[in-house]
Amino acid sequence: MKVFRGIVACITAVALAVTFVAAGLAVCIQPPVTQGLSNLFAKDALSPYSRTQLVQVADATRDFSFGSHDEAALYRAIYQVCKEHAEKLADSGGTVPADFPKLDRVTTTASLPLLKSVFSGASELYCYSENTVSHLDDCYKLISRAFPFLIVAAAVAIVGLVFTGVVGRKRSVGSVLFSVGIIVIVAFVVLGIWAVVDFNGFFRMFHQLFFSQGNWEFPYDSLLICALPTEFWMGMGVIWLVVAFAVSILSIVIGKSLKK
Repeated sequence: MKVFRGIVACITAVALAVTFVAAGLAVCIQPPVTQGLSNLFAKDALSPYSRTQLVQVADATRDFSFGSHDEAALYRAIYQVCKEHAEKLADSGGTVPADFPKLDRVTTTASLPLLKSVFSGASELYCYSENTVSHLDDCYKLISRAFPFLIVAAAVAIVGLVFTGVVGRKRSVGSVLFSVGIIVIVAFVVLGIWAVVDFNGFFRMFHQLFFSQGNWEFPYDSLLICALPTEFWMGMGVIWLVVAFAVSILSIVIGKSLKK
């Protein structure tokens, strides 16, 4: 029975660690986080669009990648900022660049194929290419596949803690909570140091691991990079780290209390 309790405790610890990490992710993909970080770091100096417009694109990108996955809504959001920019150029007496989306073709924004054709061949400075949307689609697929696993992990963690509490009493639950909190903090400290020392290397490794198809590199002045620049992702990493630390510290405090 002791061996079985030990196995259950190990499984519970792994499931709980995954849940703590997922808690940080859950916070990061919330609309206010994307909007706030994009508003802070969007590269409007490199883009023809204003910071407000880039934030709108960033939020639509988040929704497509981690929310509704409504491709038409994403294209409509980009169409809107393109239209606003074209109107601004017209009001100031400027001319629309040759590589700008052919907005005059749009008769209705309800047609996704029509919107795609309007953006086809246009510069990534003004809109998303098919490759960009393909990468965002891969992000959605990754999260969609991971979500059931994360739900199961949370459920296993809860059941495991209840079982450990019933069979091994409070001290056993405390040991699991305390150990998991320490492990998650150490893991995030190591990753955090790596990101601080070489963020580009860390970012590249992450994408090569999860997006081996290689469609994740874009021009430095593309709409995607201007709306979601490197600093944006650094900020996202800090928020993820803070949430994981907060949950882990709470776990350590509760675990230490139960162990007494």
